[in-house]
Amino acid sequence: MLARFGEFALKAEDIDAILTEACRLVAEALGTDLAKVIEVERGPDRLLVRAGVGWQPGIVGQMRLAPEEAPVETLALQSQEPVICADADKDDRFTLPRFLVEHGVRAFANVLILGGDSRPPFGILEVDSRAARDFIPSDIAFLRSYANLLAAAVERLRVLEELRASHQELERRVEARTQELRAANARLREAALERQRVESSLRQAEGMQTVVEHLPIGAGLVAPSGQVIIANPEFRRLLGRPRIPSTDPDRVTTWVGFDPQGRRIPPEQFPGARALRGEVTLGMDFLHAVDDQPPRWCRVSGVPVLGPDKVVIAALVVMIDVDEEHRAHERQALLTREVDHRAKNMLAVVQAALRLTRAETIDSFVDAIEGRIQALARAQTLLAADRWSGADLRGLIQGELATFLVATPGGPRVRLSGDRVVLPAGAAQPFSMAIHELATNAIKYGALSRPEGRLCLSWTLDRRAGDLLRLEWQERGGPAPLQRRKPGFGSRVLHGTVQDQLGGRVTMAWEPEGLTCGIEIPLKHENARTMAGSA
Repeated sequence: MLARFGEFALKAEDIDAILTEACRLVAEALGTDLAKVIEVERGPDRLLVRAGVGWQPGIVGQMRLAPEEAPVETLALQSQEPVICADADKDDRFTLPRFLVEHGVRAFANVLILGGDSRPPFGILEVDSRAARDFIPSDIAFLRSYANLLAAAVERLRVLEELRASHQELERRVEARTQELRAANARLREAALERQRVESSLRQAEGMQTVVEHLPIGAGLVAPSGQVIIANPEFRRLLGRPRIPSTDPDRVTTWVGFDPQGRRIPPEQFPGARALRGEVTLGMDFLHAVDDQPPRWCRVSGVPVLGPDKVVIAALVVMIDVDEEHRAHERQALLTREVDHRAKNMLAVVQAALRLTRAETIDSFVDAIEGRIQALARAQTLLAADRWSGADLRGLIQGELATFLVATPGGPRVRLSGDRVVLPAGAAQPFSMAIHELATNAIKYGALSRPEGRLCLSWTLDRRAGDLLRLEWQERGGPAPLQRRKPGFGSRVLHGTVQDQLGGRVTMAWEPEGLTCGIEIPLKHENARTMAGSA
C-alpha cells in the first residue's frame, strides 16, 4: 500500500489529491474514523485544515485556526516530535479545538510533514479516533513513512511550480523584448521607405553613412549583387564578410536560419535575399559562426530600398545579437528537464527500495528502509557537491562507516587504503547501496558486531584494464561466518546492484577468520557492457 501511494505521489500533480489520498490510506490502515493534514500558512501564522477524510462540510479547506486555538498542533510544531493522546478525557495537557470536540475525537496521533531545503515544516499529518485507544511505535513509524512521502511530493510540486513561474516570467520578458525589437524594425522600415529618393546608381549612398554608423544595432546597406556597400561596426562584427550569405557560396553553410515558427529556411529565403526581391522580412533567427569563433544567435531583418521608379536599388539589413536570449531559453529548458528527471529518479529508487525490502516487523522494516535511503542520500549529497560530475569513493565509504573510523584505544576499527577515485554520477548511488549492504551485514553478523573485530577496506584503479575499480572488503576478529545454503536478501541486493546495475563482478569467501569480499566495477560505460556480457 505504501509503495502504491509512493507511485501515485510520484505521478500526480494535484497536491490536494495527494494529501487526501494519504489521509484516506492512513485512516483505513490504522482503523480511525478521521484523518487530516494541517498546513502551516505563512503571513500571519495560521493553521489550515488542508485535506482530510471523515469531517463534516465546512472543515476541509476552510477551517483556519490561530496557534493558540490549536495547542496540539502548535506543540507538535514547536517540539518537532509526534504528539500522541490515548484519551483526551483523561489528558489535561491541552484543550481540544471546538471542531474536534464536536466530532467526538478522544484519541489522536500526529507527525510532522517536513519542508525541503531548510524550509519550515509544511504541516502535520494526524489521525483522530472517536474512541480511546493506544497508538504504538509502529503506528507512529507508519505515519512518518507517509509524512516523508508527502514531504517529497510537496517539495517536487513546489520546485515544478517555481520553474513554471520562472519560465512564464522569462517568456514575458522575451515577449516584451520581441515587441521592442518589432517596434525597432518597424521604425527602420519606415526610415527605409522615407529614403525612396536614393538614386538607382547608389552613388549618393555615402550620404547614408552617418545615419547607419550611429544606429545602436547592426545595420548595413546591401547592393543587388549581395555586396555590402556601407555598414556600421556592429554589422561588420556580426556578418564577418563583405557579402551577405545568400549570395556567398563559400559561407552560406555557416548560417542556419529559422523563421518565427522555428522552421529551417533555405538561403534564397534569407532576409537580405528577400529584401532585394522587394519583400520585407522581420525577425528571422540565425545560428552562425564568424571565422574560428563559437556559433552565436543573431536576429536578422531585411527591408527593400526603392528608387524613384519604385525599383529595388538596395536592401537595408538589420542584425541584432540575441545569443544570450537563446542561451537563457536553453538553460531554462535544461534545468526544468534535469530537476524533473532527478526528482522522478530519486522517487523511483525509493519506491524500489520499499518494494524490495523484507522484514519481520514494522520497526525492522523502517530501520532497513531508513538505512538504504540514507545511503542514497549520502551519494546524492556528494554528487550535488561536485555538480553531478561524480562522487569521491573515499568520501562515500567514510559516510557509511564514519562511526568505526574514529580513534579507539586499540586504534580505528576500520582502515581505508586506496588512491583518490571519482565514481561516475550514474555509478555513485548503486555503489553506495552495495557498501551499505556489506556494512549492515558486518555490523549485524560480522567483524563490526564485536569490539575486537576489524575491517580492512582497500581499492585500486587499473587504468590498463580501462579504469577497472578493484575493491577488497576483508573482515577479521568477528564471529566465524555461518555456512549459508542460499544467499540472503542483502547478498542478493549486493550481487544485483554490482552485476546488473554496474556491470561488475562480486566474489565472497566465507573464511574462518571472517568474510572476504572482492568487487570489480568498470568505470567506463563500454567496459561495463563487456564485463556484464561475460558475467
